[in-house]
Amino acid sequence: MMVSEYTYCPQTDFFIERLDRNNGFDMPSFHIHHKFEIYYEIAGTRRYFIEDSAYIVNAGSVVLIGENQIHKTASLGDSPSSRIVLNFSREYLEKVASAFPEVDFFSFLTEEHNHLLSTISVKQQNHIQNMLQRMLSLEGDTSKESEAMRTMLLGTLLLELKELCRQQQEQGGEKGRVSNHIVDQIQAYIAQHYAEKLTLTGIAKQFYISPYYLSRLFKKSTNLTLIEYINGVRIKAAQNLIEKSGESITEVAGKTGFMATAHFRRVFKDATGLSPQQYRQYYKRVNK
Repeated sequence: MMVSEYTYCPQTDFFIERLDRNNGFDMPSFHIHHKFEIYYEIAGTRRYFIEDSAYIVNAGSVVLIGENQIHKTASLGDSPSSRIVLNFSREYLEKVASAFPEVDFFSFLTEEHNHLLSTISVKQQNHIQNMLQRMLSLEGDTSKESEAMRTMLLGTLLLELKELCRQQQEQGGEKGRVSNHIVDQIQAYIAQHYAEKLTLTGIAKQFYISPYYLSRLFKKSTNLTLIEYINGVRIKAAQNLIEKSGESITEVAGKTGFMATAHFRRVFKDATGLSPQQYRQYYKRVNK
């Protein structure tokens, strides 16, 4: 089965999709949204980049992503893979969450040490996949009963994943995180200087390494080019400005390191699925 390779539904409070690929595929750009994400790897192995960390995601692993956390997946080799991805807004579970005000359904999804659930048993893996498949089977059914079932299934899944995260922490934490000391330092440098003019040569000079070595090292460690990573950091900063200020799109572009507004608009839309102006309007609508 081959369907669209890049999916983004910013106006949808609940979205679930299964995708099977016959060969490798790298997401063309960063991905970010005002939604939580649950990603289940059915078969194959992927590299998953979340915020400033990279993870190896094997079959049976679950990836958890919080609101506004930048992420991207990439292939390891050219082998087949299958996954289920689920996006949902905080508002989608409002009725369930309000019925249990003492229960926190969401915050564990955002915690860095919970991004990768990789130490769960085969029985638990099958149970998670079955719940996701049940939600998939309800797609297209608009009856009130199906909507209630889907909502309650999601609430139950979240509580079970929360408990699995707690158990994983007790067992020593997540496995599969990829790190490199130099890359960590470079990422910290970019976080401090993203609003300035940044180049491969300039950053390499800061760390006393060759541009060629920096380019290869960064790509190997994160599956991202240096410019992809820099643009991701800048887009996240731009989102924050668009949400919290009334500054013009041109001003936002300049303050987040983009030399040309047209380039900023193009990169922003690639990352979010919306133009900067559409994003501002959408953010206002969902936060009324």
